[in-house]
Amino acid sequence: MNGVSATDHADENSTSDFIFICPSYLECVLAAGDASDIESLSDWCADLPRKSYGRVFIEVKTAEQIQPFAAPPGVGITWLVQESRAALTGELLMNAVDAWLDEWVRGDPLSGRYVHLWTGARDSHEATEQWGRIRSELAEIWTAAVEYREQRA
Repeated sequence: MNGVSATDHADENSTSDFIFICPSYLECVLAAGDASDIESLSDWCADLPRKSYGRVFIEVKTAEQIQPFAAPPGVGITWLVQESRAALTGELLMNAVDAWLDEWVRGDPLSGRYVHLWTGARDSHEATEQWGRIRSELAEIWTAAVEYREQRA
């Protein structure tokens, strides 16, 4: 298997493709943290396999806290600056995480896309509260995708 497989169409008019991205071929990553996590996130990104793809979100209070660090070519770093916003600490971060999950996981829950998740921002009540919910949700999605693949096999 080359890492991506699709089931056969039931008929020529079918518009439903099932695509499973094999985690041994591509490693999808999502990381989210705040200024206190910058060093740990930098180290984590430096250790990622070159074939990784995904997103790292980092919430900081001011633009002066932004620091360049290396990540694989397919992993983007997004800095979320609170400076002129009235958002609660962690709110920008978790909104960005939810939007990413909507696009990459929730939008195609049966894809079987496995996401390696790194969670930080542990001083934020908003973030800490949502991490448990997100972990449970992802576990349900992955279980459903496995069951779906087994039924289609």
